[in-house]
Amino acid sequence: MLKRWLIGIFICFSLAISASQGADLYRVLVPVDDQTKESREAGIEIAFSKMLIKLTGNSQILQSPQLKPFLIDPKAFLDSVGFNQLSDSAAKKNIATGLDVKFDRPLVDKLLKQAQLPIIPAVRPKFLVWLMVDDIAQGRRVLDESTSKQLQSGDHSFELVEAFERAMQARSISYFLPSYDLEDQLSLSVKDAWAMKIDPLNNASQRYDADGWFALRVFKASDGQIRGAWAYQEAGKRQMNDFYGDSMTDLIDTSVDQVLDTLLQSHTYVPKLETDKLLVQIDGVLSYKNYQMALRGLEQLELVEALQLYSVNKGELVVAIEINGSVELLHAELIRTGLVESYLSSDNRSIGRLTYNWVGQ
Repeated sequence: MLKRWLIGIFICFSLAISASQGADLYRVLVPVDDQTKESREAGIEIAFSKMLIKLTGNSQILQSPQLKPFLIDPKAFLDSVGFNQLSDSAAKKNIATGLDVKFDRPLVDKLLKQAQLPIIPAVRPKFLVWLMVDDIAQGRRVLDESTSKQLQSGDHSFELVEAFERAMQARSISYFLPSYDLEDQLSLSVKDAWAMKIDPLNNASQRYDADGWFALRVFKASDGQIRGAWAYQEAGKRQMNDFYGDSMTDLIDTSVDQVLDTLLQSHTYVPKLETDKLLVQIDGVLSYKNYQMALRGLEQLELVEALQLYSVNKGELVVAIEINGSVELLHAELIRTGLVESYLSSDNRSIGRLTYNWVGQ
């Protein structure tokens, strides 16, 4: 990431994500049958597709008409490639070899900018997930953080959690399960959760620090089929869908793709060919250490293309920045850093100024 310092501070850096946050977004490990040239080239194409899905949040991104004019041989975007052993879970399926593919970040970022495709910032949203399962041994239940860690291999619930974890990791999206303690149970009964009642689910979700929620229920029918449904509420929009099939993994992969393709839309930005300018004011920056932390925090935001010190006066730090996305998404990124909180009594986004209180250590 290129940096330049002028008089006060002026930092320029690319669309690319900071190394600590975004390194794995450009790297994909793909199962392959062997180490032949054919398997290598097929693996690179699959890895390229999976990487673009992670970056854009859209499982159908390769069908985008905006992308097609810019698509060339995926090997043109390579940084490194090599064969590695896969994890035990993959090896159990008789696939022990993986192709470890890393793509060149600046080249990929340039592609996405040229194609004007939506991108998820490196500071990614985190979702609360209500996972429900119905099995013969314990009946219908809501899986919580503690019980999910105690599940044993061969258990129907274990199969669900394992498949769900893999699907979310493939999209590089964080999630957590509820504690489902007494407070949760008073807000949301197992009966209402299983029935996918949106209002109780939404009410029970309010206590958690998450960027959104969705619910997923699964059971195995008497004919051996896996059946289930998912539901969510996003920006007032409610959605629910049923699914069924023979493979838990395939069904969970499809369901996660369907849900995330919609939920992630509000967490993306389209990299602009020309940047917008605004001021960010942070009150309560009372030490040089905090001053450095505030500037570093702003510097690492993916949407910020350039930053220049505007003024410092009695704990009030004002920075002029150029952004490569919407003001709303920049605001969300700032709050997620944990360094600032917004004033509840005022909102100056419409006049090109964001105002915050410093809460960092």
